[in-house]
Amino acid sequence: MDQEQLNYYFGNVWRLNHYSIEEFKYTGLGLTNQILETDRVIDIGCGPNPFKGLIKNLVGIDPAFPEADYQLSLEDYVSKHPHEKFDVAFCLGSINFGDASNIERQIGIISDLLTDVGSVYWRCNPGLQDHRNDDCKQINFYPWSFEEHERLSKKFNFKLTEIEWDTHNRIYAKWIKY
Repeated sequence: MDQEQLNYYFGNVWRLNHYSIEEFKYTGLGLTNQILETDRVIDIGCGPNPFKGLIKNLVGIDPAFPEADYQLSLEDYVSKHPHEKFDVAFCLGSINFGDASNIERQIGIISDLLTDVGSVYWRCNPGLQDHRNDDCKQINFYPWSFEEHERLSKKFNFKLTEIEWDTHNRIYAKWIKY
């Protein structure tokens, strides 16, 4: 499934019966308690931008949702704002598609967006096609695991500081850059 098809799927099919952010134990609205008032936050794949108004210095990007501050992909955002730096990145279900090279390329972009001690909060799909609709069977979900978080955090010079199973069989993790 290419980016245009993913945008259509998430903007139309998924949008109608997605999980509410309030349902997630670790990656729901409680994440606002982890953010300092001075932190600049980028929410990559923000969907309907649920943290808007709850986090002071938030930029939400998502190519499929008009509620985003920027209706752009991660790659397009970086090309238009090459010098932006953030203290925190939310990747809550957004870095989940394609093969290992695609995931690693996107993590590299995220790493470049962060300050020297930036943090990433993750909600990752471990390869499940469980969106409560049959259309998701066409999506190439990356098979995230605890081991992949360990491997990739090390590869990109992050420390994996938290990892747990979140609601709906998703993996929650926090990485801190060093």
